[in-house]
Amino acid sequence: MNTNEALELERAIHQIQLILQSRYRDHEYTPWAGPTGLGELPPTDKEMAIHMVEAANEASRERVATHFVLTSSTILLGVAQRLMSAPSYLSPKDRAARMRQLTDDLRTGARTAYRAGLMLLDVDPCLPPSADGAKSSNA
Repeated sequence: MNTNEALELERAIHQIQLILQSRYRDHEYTPWAGPTGLGELPPTDKEMAIHMVEAANEASRERVATHFVLTSSTILLGVAQRLMSAPSYLSPKDRAARMRQLTDDLRTGARTAYRAGLMLLDVDPCLPPSADGAKSSNA
């Protein structure tokens, strides 16, 4: 890997990390629960409150999915960086260990990106797949 390529990858990783640090805070991941006396509200107010809760939760899912995508990008760019700057010689044992680590990191990056997709679909990734192969929905 030439110096310009290394620098560009490092800049990309750094920029994504800056976005993650500046944009995301713990409170942004908490779905909004809304009023606790929902059952006591008049029907029109109740429907408006439910709509607000659903909109807030939808926005929260998108923020979380964006976070997962950016995190996945950082992981995958790190793998690309290590692949492009491979040492000229490694013992067979060290090469096998390096390949295992790279593969583990690729798996982590891919799973993180996949989890973002599940978040957007409002699918719980911890639920077992349904009979048709899709994950069960939270709804």
